Amino acid sequence: MDFRGNLQRQIKPKTQTEEERKVNSPQQVDFRAVLGKKGSQGPKPALGSLVKAQPNKTEAVDFRSVLGNKKKLPSQDRNGESQCDKDTRGKKIDVNCVDGGIKEKTKAAGKKEPIFTHKLSDVTVLDGERLHLQCQLSSESPAKVTWTLDGKLIKPSKFIVIANEGGKCSLTIDKALPEDEGQYVCRAETNEGRTECFCLVLVDDPSVSTPADKRSRKPSTPTTENEAKIKKPPPKMLPKQGSPPQIQQFPDDMKIMAGQKVSLLCQFTGTQPISCTWLKFRKPIQEGQGISVVSTDSSSQLTITEGQQEHCGCYTIELKNIHGVRQAALNLTIVDKPDPPARVPAASDIRKSGLTLSWYGPTYDGGSAVQSYNLEMWSSVDMKWTDLASCNSTSYNVQNLLPDRQYKFRVRAVNIYGVGEPSAESEPVQVGLEAEGGERHLVDVRKKEPDYRNVTIRTDVKVKDLYDVEDRLGSGKFGTVFKLIEKSTKKVWAGKFIKAYSAKEKENVRQEIAVMNDLHHPKLVQCVDAFEGKTDIVMVLDMISGGELFERIIDEDFELTEREVIKYMLQIVDGVNFIHKKGIVHLDLKPENIMCVNKTGSKIKLIDFGLARRLENAGSLKVLFGTPEFVAPEVINYEAISYATDMWSIGVICYILVSGLSPFMGDNDNETLSNVTSATWDFEDEAFDEISDEAKDFISNLLKKDMKARLTCDQCFQHPWLKQDTTNMEAKKLSKERMKKYILRRKWQKTGHAVRAIGRLTCDGSTYIFYCNL
Repeated sequence: MDFRGNLQRQIKPKTQTEEERKVNSPQQVDFRAVLGKKGSQGPKPALGSLVKAQPNKTEAVDFRSVLGNKKKLPSQDRNGESQCDKDTRGKKIDVNCVDGGIKEKTKAAGKKEPIFTHKLSDVTVLDGERLHLQCQLSSESPAKVTWTLDGKLIKPSKFIVIANEGGKCSLTIDKALPEDEGQYVCRAETNEGRTECFCLVLVDDPSVSTPADKRSRKPSTPTTENEAKIKKPPPKMLPKQGSPPQIQQFPDDMKIMAGQKVSLLCQFTGTQPISCTWLKFRKPIQEGQGISVVSTDSSSQLTITEGQQEHCGCYTIELKNIHGVRQAALNLTIVDKPDPPARVPAASDIRKSGLTLSWYGPTYDGGSAVQSYNLEMWSSVDMKWTDLASCNSTSYNVQNLLPDRQYKFRVRAVNIYGVGEPSAESEPVQVGLEAEGGERHLVDVRKKEPDYRNVTIRTDVKVKDLYDVEDRLGSGKFGTVFKLIEKSTKKVWAGKFIKAYSAKEKENVRQEIAVMNDLHHPKLVQCVDAFEGKTDIVMVLDMISGGELFERIIDEDFELTEREVIKYMLQIVDGVNFIHKKGIVHLDLKPENIMCVNKTGSKIKLIDFGLARRLENAGSLKVLFGTPEFVAPEVINYEAISYATDMWSIGVICYILVSGLSPFMGDNDNETLSNVTSATWDFEDEAFDEISDEAKDFISNLLKKDMKARLTCDQCFQHPWLKQDTTNMEAKKLSKERMKKYILRRKWQKTGHAVRAIGRLTCDGSTYIFYCNL
């Protein structure tokens, strides 16, 4: 039962004077004193005492402890000695006087009783603030000090700290709550006697505005001892002094058809004023050009009138006020029909009544994988475009053509959102014509013998002075590739126009050209000319029209067998071996850098020497770049590299060729790099059931974490798998479906992530990997 509550209902401190309280107050009992005395009885107090004695009652009433009155009685002196003590001075008494907050029991002993020389003071704290109570005890013998709140014992915990050092008694609560409100008593006991002092603690609620409301608010009392020990805040206590922004509603990732309206609405609450900022890829969005932002005190809406491809990206809203910041983000994808195929369709292997047509996929698939390609044909007789066929690959054997007319072709990509626009038209071609030497006529007639040249970068002439710049073949962050026709010889080349604004960028291109001057080999792409301008450098390279090796493998007309894989691996090792003999490492061997010379044969060339480095006379060389899926562990760990670094990449390529699976590809680049550094891979998938043990052994000896344990190029040529005679080898077909899935997944992951530079940053013992596009 809460006795304090009953007593408060009987007394009206606001309407009675101090004298009236002395005379008219009903007789009240301090139950703590009664319990502490355990039935002891003393003489009646003198007539001058402040309280009246009841028959058979000896306890005096402490009105301040009952009413929570902060005023001291006029008859009380500084030492807490009451008038009752003064009137009975000189007499031996045994009385408990709860007056002035001090309770002393006199005993006939040689040592002095404990006494509080500095008493507790009434305290008012705000909800959530630190509460600290302190008093000073003087005692000649060790004292046992206890604290109580409204008569309930307080025990120390991680929330409550009780200390007694050198007589300085203190109680500290880190964050005061309404449950901590009430009367605190500090009691000290020795063999000579005991004493105590008390104070009233109010936990102020900022939501209560007037002092009268604060005084009249009834303090809450813990209902159990555990609640007195551990002060837990209410589970759903709202901030009273202000709160940071809280996001109530925000959309998930969105897919919107091109041309449709995009509306991103965020609803929020929090202490005003709140500023709202919309960002795209962490940069503030500027209104205009179909983009508008409307914000109120509780919402902000970003509107795009017509969603287009350039609006794709990560959108973030940032809400800020004086109490904090909140953010939310989503990915917006604008889906559409695919873009046209990237390059001009090329005709090759022209026969008496047929040819092979090949092309490249679109630069953007519209947000959905390309499902098929629609071929269209134009003839010089019909003079109109007609549907030819539909296929799933990037090449097609055209048959039943007539020799007395010319043909042109174009291609459209198809996804689930529709059929895209057509590609550029192919060059006119005529079947059934014989060239000199009995060879079939090709659109791009080229010498079989390689044309090796030592290139010096020209600054006195421009590329257009010596070459005709024709169709654009492709583009990327590095620049753009165009078809070039040499004016003097009519030979067809590829012109790589590289953006180079700074001196460092130009020096990197010069270094690549210098490396290629030392790499004259049939399995390596050749640089035959170079031009330097104010903002770019143009490299004239071999025209390679067969496309990427992996694209060739999944072609409908290609039969993938382990025997074919051996042919490709022999050529790759041959090219890399020549590079290593020249004291150079490639450092970026991957499927995109292995190109087929044409669509029908099996000859390949290695391209892209932008990351190549010389090892001779370089000492201990460390690099921080590469493609995560194919990079070796020593590169990620920033350790010294060697020729064996390229051999690791060869092992990864071989693993993918025979199985259509990637040994290290994860769901993201961090997971991929983690797999590489731990060198975790296996042959457990059913795809390897069809693969020979010699092939598995070859791969195992390349994918060694220890560089010194990996095969060299010369050792690869001597390995039983590559050394065997393939003419009598069983031509067992390998599944191309896994390869198709791998290529689709890789294309998706490659979007905007062509070649990455890898940096390491150590923080608190953890390693973080960062990437930036080159």
